[in-house]
Amino acid sequence: MSKTDVAVFNYYDYDKGWDNTNPGWYTIILENTSPFKHSEIVTWLYENIDGTERHTRWIRFAESSGFKFRYERDYIMFTLRWS
Repeated sequence: MSKTDVAVFNYYDYDKGWDNTNPGWYTIILENTSPFKHSEIVTWLYENIDGTERHTRWIRFAESSGFKFRYERDYIMFTLRWS
């Protein structure tokens, strides 16, 4: 996906559900995120994580957003920016 495309709002295995998609990956839930902020974060993922769709998963819940990372370095960079 190029940076000019609209970011995918949810990206995980719908058949497995969020909890069973890539268990064991580094996971963070950000509370009280608006849909706009969620989109902003997903855009940031595409701009800052190499192989975004291969190495990260994300979901928008009613009042929060969840993110999973294959690599600890990406998880740390994300938490430093968004936590």
